[in-house]
Amino acid sequence: MNLFLKNSIIILIVIMSITACAKDDYLTDSGVAKAETPLTAYDYLKAHKYQMFDTLITLIDHYDLKETVNSSGTFFAVNDYSIRRFLKAKTDSLKITSQSDEAKYTLDDLLNDPTVTSKSILQYVFKDKIQLSTATTTGQEYKSLADTLITIKKIKTLEPVYYEHSDAPVYFLYYCKDNKANEVCQTTDILTQNGNGTVLHVLNNTHFFNLFSKKIGN
Repeated sequence: MNLFLKNSIIILIVIMSITACAKDDYLTDSGVAKAETPLTAYDYLKAHKYQMFDTLITLIDHYDLKETVNSSGTFFAVNDYSIRRFLKAKTDSLKITSQSDEAKYTLDDLLNDPTVTSKSILQYVFKDKIQLSTATTTGQEYKSLADTLITIKKIKTLEPVYYEHSDAPVYFLYYCKDNKANEVCQTTDILTQNGNGTVLHVLNNTHFFNLFSKKIGN
């Protein structure tokens, strides 16, 4: 095999590998590119190759919110990492209050916890269609379906990696409450049902599920 042909094959393999990874990991990278799918928001999350949203789907089913999510304008989805952080925080608290290192707060405990309700999911759901392209740098306030006021804004990233080949500004979408916590979306603008359904965003892996649960007026 001559050197030119060998190098061409290697390059082709590398390109195919990169393309495959990009498709598989779309929901877990720091992507800001648009994607359009014929699936509903619920089915899109449920179909994730690595089951990154299985626990979220369990909660949606438990609170009978499938149709609500699918008929909403926007859903800021939390992945299983976020929910595990919540479970760990509750476990740590339980160990202290019970004075037992064996204490554990499980998913079953969460599903039967009276302080965790459907509003714990609905605080991430909005009737408005919210996209990165229409977000402002100063932020706009929206009321979630849990009656919480959330500010959505875009912030320019200063990470050098995004400017290695272009000077064009790169923005990420942020989900904020009371200007105290800025939760960046690691993936934005997934247009479900071929653009006619819910706009889907995915919050970052370090987000704590149920972080924003304070109702207006409390």
